[in-house]
Amino acid sequence: MARLLMVTLVYGPDTVSTANMMTDIAQGLHRVGHDVTVITSVPHYNPSSEVRSQPKFTANWRRPFTVSLEHGVRVLRVFMPLKRHKVWARGFDYLLFQFLTTFLALFAVKRPDIVFVTSPPITLGLSGILISWLRRGAFIYDVRELWPDVPVRMGLFRHPLLIRCVYSLEAFVYRKAAAISTIARSFEDNLVDRGVPRNKLYFTPNFVDVDFIQPINKDNDFSREHGLNDKFVVLYAGNVGLTQGLEILVSVAKTFAGEEHIQFLVVGDGAGKVRLERDVSGSGLTNIRLLPFQPVHRVNDMYAASDVCVAPLRRGFSYDTVPSKIYTSMAAARAVVACAEADSETAVLLREAAAGIWTTPESSTDLSQAIRELYANPDKAADLGAAGRMWIEDHYSLSAVVTAYDRMVRRVASD
Repeated sequence: MARLLMVTLVYGPDTVSTANMMTDIAQGLHRVGHDVTVITSVPHYNPSSEVRSQPKFTANWRRPFTVSLEHGVRVLRVFMPLKRHKVWARGFDYLLFQFLTTFLALFAVKRPDIVFVTSPPITLGLSGILISWLRRGAFIYDVRELWPDVPVRMGLFRHPLLIRCVYSLEAFVYRKAAAISTIARSFEDNLVDRGVPRNKLYFTPNFVDVDFIQPINKDNDFSREHGLNDKFVVLYAGNVGLTQGLEILVSVAKTFAGEEHIQFLVVGDGAGKVRLERDVSGSGLTNIRLLPFQPVHRVNDMYAASDVCVAPLRRGFSYDTVPSKIYTSMAAARAVVACAEADSETAVLLREAAAGIWTTPESSTDLSQAIRELYANPDKAADLGAAGRMWIEDHYSLSAVVTAYDRMVRRVASD
């Protein structure tokens, strides 16, 4: 058994997928015998007013953190403003979070055997290094996105000196980590090319709680509420960010204009939401709708209301991330259509599992054709969905991935 300190920007009941992942990992590692403490933020990613009003989620400037015991895990939450979309504001919030969490890790928790930090942002890796050095625990870095590749591709970092600095920071964090866990095998190859020893790397993919996400009837409370029972529903659920390029869905929906039986549904929020709302409003289309993030208890019904789930990514970004929504869609036995390069982890997963179709990124023509193919062949869509569910149960269930994390933690602790 190891005494494990986890530092993560988001944690349940925040609605973003990483929060759910970190919650399941922490509780799973506790169940297999580890003493787990989590330092995180109060819910700030689209939390409901009921959640924000609970005492354990109400840290503020005068009361900067709260402490609670949740399913055997000690959770310390620091003050965090509601998620803001301006880059400078989010940067300030990250720095505030980093300062408060580092302070708590140094002075408010028992000495850990393992300091486990999840990214992004990569700057948390510096906190992990400092905490592990001062508290004499081994440092594990959990890579959920290849950063700074993502902001560089987005053009957020343009100056050559700044780009060199952030890549130097990345290399420093990797060098100081005793182990690095990654959600994609392609990430491992990328990191090896950057000089990371392969014996430091552990494959710990995204996963799904298959007891919670299950194939159920399309006729449910969510589909009835939104009038979807008699529709062919193309669903995007998750972060409406800048890397997804969701404006492609507006272009695709135009090709189905007049076919009201086919409906496009986008559920989520993020930095790209305002632009997407503007594009949808300006299009005059009636076959595409936007909804906010849904409460966790409605997620299974939401996926069940769909017929096809889409995961569009801009060109090149499929090498830097693997959308967790793909795993959830597969667990719900829904066919997946992803915009991703053929040699990316996303395309490899769909190919291995025979769970969906991958199309050329940023090609509305290819995406439209894939959706129309599944609309015209419901048996094929059902077969892809069934194969995806089986693959998730065998390879990407919560228990299987927690076992992988447990194996890594025990090995690092013993070393």
